Amino acid sequence: MHKQFEKSQYICYGSNGICRVEDICPIPGMGAGVLFYVLKPIADRNSVYYIPTENEALISKMRLPLTREEIDAAIDSVRDASVRWIIDRGERVEQCRAALRECDVRQNLLTVGMLYLQKQKLSEEGKSLSSTDEAMLRDAEKLTENEFAFVLGLRADEVGPYIRRRLGLE
Repeated sequence: MHKQFEKSQYICYGSNGICRVEDICPIPGMGAGVLFYVLKPIADRNSVYYIPTENEALISKMRLPLTREEIDAAIDSVRDASVRWIIDRGERVEQCRAALRECDVRQNLLTVGMLYLQKQKLSEEGKSLSSTDEAMLRDAEKLTENEFAFVLGLRADEVGPYIRRRLGLE
């Protein structure tokens, strides 16, 4: 049995962020009797995702947005976490992509922390992150900002300061 979502409900869809369930309907030419969730990302109103309601793999990437309390708990859970730089590039890329793909908020926060701390360290040495690491940092920040801003009623640029205040870094 798969998750059931309703029309007009907001959901988090994998690395695509917060989407609104615009409709649950058949799509002409896509198979008789097959229903689809029609998802519109709030960050990109020009995109639409059609998710078959019986496709367990895709449905597993859909979840309700976190609550304010769950966001605060996720932030609190990383407060004292040891964030180490993953030296092996392949392992680092896979871990970062997995956090994005699975929409794992805690792991995403740890990824942002790891990449951000490395970026600061390199900056002090007059160096910069690789383009791959920089792109992963942007993607992880964007996904976190998308959900946190939506739930907390903040602008995207207010999410970082909110997290830093919560962690006692400001």
